[in-house]
Amino acid sequence: LAQGFTSIVTLLQAGQASLDAASPARRHLDLALLTARENLAEARTLVTALTPATLEAGTLGDAVRRVTSATGAQAGIEAHAEVTGTARRLPTGTEVVLLRVCQEALANVRKHAGARQVRVRLCYAGTTVRLTVTDDGKGFDPDATHGGYGLTGMRDRVSQVGGTVEVASVPGRGTEVSAEVPG
Repeated sequence: LAQGFTSIVTLLQAGQASLDAASPARRHLDLALLTARENLAEARTLVTALTPATLEAGTLGDAVRRVTSATGAQAGIEAHAEVTGTARRLPTGTEVVLLRVCQEALANVRKHAGARQVRVRLCYAGTTVRLTVTDDGKGFDPDATHGGYGLTGMRDRVSQVGGTVEVASVPGRGTEVSAEVPG
């Protein structure tokens, strides 16, 4: 929502610039711009207010460890999580995105991978943070269409905070999902 409203604000500003001050359409653009800015602020407030309880109870690293452990217990597989580098607070929206990517990748492992083990690594580097989820499951062809929303949703969420997602998988050799964001 926030990304969409930001685009609308930018487009409306461009429209305003192309009109002279006396244009009757200017009043409509002014109102649309005001509405878009208000909704952008509200969307950002809602994202902040909807911080997952697992993040409110501790750090992102703590949340990643809890989610990984729970997935291992639910799926009956060996599950390990580690945090490397010097942990630091990220903007709430970025932490929520990384946690959601972790949850979605682990859900994919549980539902589709047939894995015996999964490893999650949260790595704090100089100006970036990378989350990697690696399993030893059956893998898949990442270039084939799968019809699901999981990987597409991950990419969309991560791109909204200025990051990227990479998926490496080979049938029969497991999967690695890696999300890197500024921070």
